[in-house]
Amino acid sequence: MVARISSGSAPGGAVSYNENKVKKGEAERLAVRNFDTVSRPLDQLTPALITAQLDDWAELNRRVSKPTFHASLSLATGEKPTPAELLAMADQYMQGLGYGRQPYAVYQHHDTDHTHIHIVSVRVDERGKKVSDSHERDKSNTLRLQIEKDFGLQPAQRTAVKKQRVELEPLQYGSGDLKRELSDVVQGVLRGFQFSTLAQYNQLLGIYNVKAIEVPQPGKTPGLVYSLLDSNRNAIGAPFAASTLPYQPTMATVTRRMGAGKKIKGDRVKDVRKVAYTALTGASGWNDFQLRLSRVGIETIPHRGADGNLFGLSFVDVRNKAIYGGSELGKSYTAGSLKNTFGANYTYPVDRTEQTREHSTEGRKRDPTHTLAKPAENKPDFQTKPEPELPKHNQQLIRQLLDALAGPDENDNEHELKSMLKRARQRKS
Repeated sequence: MVARISSGSAPGGAVSYNENKVKKGEAERLAVRNFDTVSRPLDQLTPALITAQLDDWAELNRRVSKPTFHASLSLATGEKPTPAELLAMADQYMQGLGYGRQPYAVYQHHDTDHTHIHIVSVRVDERGKKVSDSHERDKSNTLRLQIEKDFGLQPAQRTAVKKQRVELEPLQYGSGDLKRELSDVVQGVLRGFQFSTLAQYNQLLGIYNVKAIEVPQPGKTPGLVYSLLDSNRNAIGAPFAASTLPYQPTMATVTRRMGAGKKIKGDRVKDVRKVAYTALTGASGWNDFQLRLSRVGIETIPHRGADGNLFGLSFVDVRNKAIYGGSELGKSYTAGSLKNTFGANYTYPVDRTEQTREHSTEGRKRDPTHTLAKPAENKPDFQTKPEPELPKHNQQLIRQLLDALAGPDENDNEHELKSMLKRARQRKS
C-alpha cells in the first residue's frame, strides 16, 4: 500500500475533486465520520453540507493557513478488499494520525486499475487547536506498514500501483482527451524532475505545449491553472484549475517540489558544472558545445525573446532528471557569457540520429536508458543552413525526456532529500 498526504487552503477544493468523481461515476462516497449531519442517510449528504462542516471547523482557527487534510491510500493491482475493509483501513489510518475525532469523508475511486481511497478532513479540531502534523509522514509510513500486516496486503511496491507509463507527446488542441493528457504531462514533469523555480517548471512543461499560470487571489497565495499552448506559445482553450486535476498539482505542491528540488540540485550541481566546463573548454562553437553536452546526458533549452535573440539557456541533466539555469552552473554558462564566447548568433545543434548501444562514449559506461546523440559527419557548417521551423534538437530532447519521466515518484524524491540533509548535518558535525 502507498499512502500520500497533501494540504490545502480550502477543504471545498478536495471535496469538490472527490464529489466530481462521484458525479462522473468514477468514485463512490463510502462514509462520513464525526459529522453533525451524520444522522442523515449517506445519499442525502450533499457536497455543500460536507464542505460546510469542514469549513466550520477550519474557521475555528484562521491562523492555520492550510487547514485541508487530503490523503490517498493505494493498494497493489489485483487487491480487491470489500468497502467495509477499506473503511476499516481508513479509520485505523485516521485514528493513528490523530484524526479519529475529526470529521472526515472517505471515497473509493474506480478510475485506475488498482484499488484506492481518498480521505478528506480538516487540520483544526473542535476546540480550535491545530491537529499536530509533527513527523506526519513518518507516522503515516508506520501506519501503512501496520495496515498491510493487519489486512494481509502486499508490501508497498510503488511499481505495483503506478500507472502504466504513458508515452508523452506535445499536446495539440482539439485532439484526444485533453484534460487527461494534460494531467499526464503535469504529473510526469512534477514527479519526474527536479526544478527550483516556476520558470524552470514551465520550461519542462513547455516541451509538451503546457504552461502553468499563476492566478492572483486577494489575501491568499496565488492559485495555479494549466493551459495548452499553441504554436506561438500562447495559451489556447479553457484552462484547468490545479484543484480539478488528479493529485491536485496546486501552487502549494509545486512550491514544495521547488524547495526539495533546490536542495537536491545543490548536492549535484558540482558534477554538472564539471561536465559543462569540459564541454565548454573543448567546444569550437555553439553547435559543438551542445553536441558535447548531449553526449554526456545534458540537453539545452534556449530562451528567445520576441525579437528572436537569445536571452537565457537552461541545462537539463536527463540522467538525473534535473533542470538548471545557466547562472546556477556559473557565470560562464549564462546566455550573455556564452554569446561572448561563441558569438551572438545562437544556433541549434544539427539533426542527430539515435546512436546504438555499441557506440558508447569512450572511457564511460553506457547508460542503456539514455539515448545518445550522434554527431553529424561530413556536413557543412550549420551556419550556412536555414533554421528549421521546429528545431529537431527539441524533438530529440523530448525523446530523451520520455525515458527520464519513468523515474522515481514524489516519495522517492523526498526520501532522497531527507537522506541528503542527514549527510550534510553529519559532515558539519
